[in-house]
Amino acid sequence: MLNENEPELARNENRSVLMILLTICVLIALLVNRQTKSRQTPTQEIPAAFIPTASPPGAMPVNQVSIHLPVILSGSVTAAGVNVWKVTKIDSLAYQSGGQRTDLATFKRIDSQDIAQGYCINRGWPTPKIGAEYSLNPQGVFVPLQEPKAHPIQRFLKIQ
Repeated sequence: MLNENEPELARNENRSVLMILLTICVLIALLVNRQTKSRQTPTQEIPAAFIPTASPPGAMPVNQVSIHLPVILSGSVTAAGVNVWKVTKIDSLAYQSGGQRTDLATFKRIDSQDIAQGYCINRGWPTPKIGAEYSLNPQGVFVPLQEPKAHPIQRFLKIQ
């Protein structure tokens, strides 16, 4: 005897199977998308050393595998072309310009023996500590490499 609920039961089973298949497809799509995104992140790789080994005569050649390892940088890295200078001395009110006296700072370039001096250009701003790092921009202004945004540190104009 056929039950009149059997066609509805079959439809419910078909819906359940369809929902399971749809869920599996969505999960596969998410997994593939995640793997694609992780491959798009560029990493610098260096090849591992290749060490050839001697094989006995008549031996079958062995497949060779190249291994690439990521480069991990440590320590402080400065961008190419950036002149990094350290404050070595600050003389209070030692420079006179336009009838006003300002602080005079002495800088030493960290990658050479070059020494330069500059006078403060932002009156009222705090002076840096000895050892603070500055970069020298093309306009001849020493600008601090690191400073708190709330309290900017003094800038200095290089004396030619």
